[in-house]
Amino acid sequence: MASELKIAIPDEASAKITAMFISSAQKAFDELMRKQSYPPYMNQGQACDYLHVSVKTFKKLNIPVVSLDGVTRYSRTTLDQYCKDNEI
Repeated sequence: MASELKIAIPDEASAKITAMFISSAQKAFDELMRKQSYPPYMNQGQACDYLHVSVKTFKKLNIPVVSLDGVTRYSRTTLDQYCKDNEI
């Protein structure tokens, strides 16, 4: 047997909740678009920007690199996985 609970929310509160939802959704969308704008393989500067860290901090992370004909690149997938593996 399904039951239904109805809650009356004042218009002002409803408008604030809607605005907060829209703002959160926009931030999530913007972050997704930002991440997708980076190439699959990045140089060190791009990788630092992607992770929002300084070069000094980035060097301490010891993230695996890809070497293509002597050119060092960082995989976007590896950077994402590194962050995921280090979540607290």
